[in-house]
Amino acid sequence: MVRHLPPLPALRAFEAAARHLSFVRAGSELGVTPGAVSHQMKKLERWVDGALFERQTNGVRLTETGRVFAARLGAIFDQITATSLAARSPTGGTAVIVRSQFSLAAKWLAPLLGRFRAIHPDIAVVLHALQHRWNLREPDADLAIYHARDAIQGIHQETLIAGRLIAVGAPRLIAALPETPTPVDLLSHPLIHVHFAEPVWHDEGWEAWFAATGFTRLVVPSGLGFNLTHLAIEACLAGAGFALVPDFLVAQELADGRLIDPFGISVPIHQPYVIMTPEIELMRPEVVLLRNWLLAEGRAADKATAL
Repeated sequence: MVRHLPPLPALRAFEAAARHLSFVRAGSELGVTPGAVSHQMKKLERWVDGALFERQTNGVRLTETGRVFAARLGAIFDQITATSLAARSPTGGTAVIVRSQFSLAAKWLAPLLGRFRAIHPDIAVVLHALQHRWNLREPDADLAIYHARDAIQGIHQETLIAGRLIAVGAPRLIAALPETPTPVDLLSHPLIHVHFAEPVWHDEGWEAWFAATGFTRLVVPSGLGFNLTHLAIEACLAGAGFALVPDFLVAQELADGRLIDPFGISVPIHQPYVIMTPEIELMRPEVVLLRNWLLAEGRAADKATAL
């Protein structure tokens, strides 16, 4: 029997837009533009031959048809998620899939997960490092770690690690500073910048750090830039310039003396990392075990860098 289904991408876009009552936030969740969400809504409305949203100057709201459709579709999506999870581990397997922003995965998570496996060799863990956001409705991750975001129905969020941004340089660059350096002396050296792909991931930059040191209204020169923090760290290690990076991502390099924080001045990270867990996954003991272990490691990292 041929199933006459509406376009599945349009259904996903509608479900997200109905939860958020915003094409912008739905697009952010799905990793697409608001215009793409709007296009999918028009396609779905043609398919159902009726309006699902009322477009208003300050946003959108569901029509009665849209409200009923959203309630039923949300329940169906939850059922699909549960069915997919059951199919993925039909014998009660203990593999835990973790998704994370790339630099956090490379510099912090990967070493930690090796330690976790040494303690719990019976639990398999797979780490997927992605620069773009996890699509929260895709049943392909048990835990996801990204920058904080708005509350999402069915997803439990808890701060994993806050951290602070510090200015660091390789020893040979530190040696080139005056004997008693001031923060403004950094302007005589190359500064490394991180340019995030999504504005919502933006951390405070060099201007905020200089303001925290008492130097305001400085013109910070452009220079070498990267879209990934761990690439900026690698360039900094090579002596390409000073970098402004999360303290917990360079804890080992600071301990080894490969990087030095010459001033001990930091600024808060704009959005802390959170660990996101679909509520259905909280019923799996191995997921809860890894989640709680990571939360404890995050608290320990924040405490260590605060000393």
